[in-house]
Amino acid sequence: MSTPETTSAEAFWRYAGGKCLFESRGEAWRDIKAWITALPPVVDTIHLPSVSEPFLAWTTSGEVDFQEREGGGPWITNRIKKGSFFLTTGGAPYDVRWKAVSPEPFEAMLVFVELPVLQRALEGVFGTDAIHVRLRDASAFNDEVLNPLLAVLREELMRGQANPLFVEAIAQAISVHLARNYGETDEELHSSSPSL
Repeated sequence: MSTPETTSAEAFWRYAGGKCLFESRGEAWRDIKAWITALPPVVDTIHLPSVSEPFLAWTTSGEVDFQEREGGGPWITNRIKKGSFFLTTGGAPYDVRWKAVSPEPFEAMLVFVELPVLQRALEGVFGTDAIHVRLRDASAFNDEVLNPLLAVLREELMRGQANPLFVEAIAQAISVHLARNYGETDEELHSSSPSL
């Protein structure tokens, strides 16, 4: 399958490789989209399209040497394991590859926060300066607040019949946390080094 330069949040997981185990569907998931995927232990190179929504990848099982690069640049290598996050906030498509270093299956949850929810969170945190704020990209990080929020979101996803109010509350909590901890002004973004 050829990979487009950009895609929707709903179609992204199809390009990430692996098998979708659970997928968010229905009215409860209007503010946030989520998938749980089982990924192969070794992948040579996958070209991932960009999306406009902020994207969190949360490793829920396994340990891999994960490499990423943007625009044919040098590969950046990180060891990721259960609890590791990636935050990608749009921009250019990029390439990834990985190799398992443990016998556990490599599984991840992919989460996309809808832009209106994030915008409300940015406005709540930054006020009128919110129009000058973006989330920064971050690779292979740990976050002790996101871990339980995504664990609860994962449980709700696996229920089959998600509660709309509960999912909305989790989406808002995730958005506010991202705004508080990963939001940067345009000036801060231009002065920091780029990351996938």
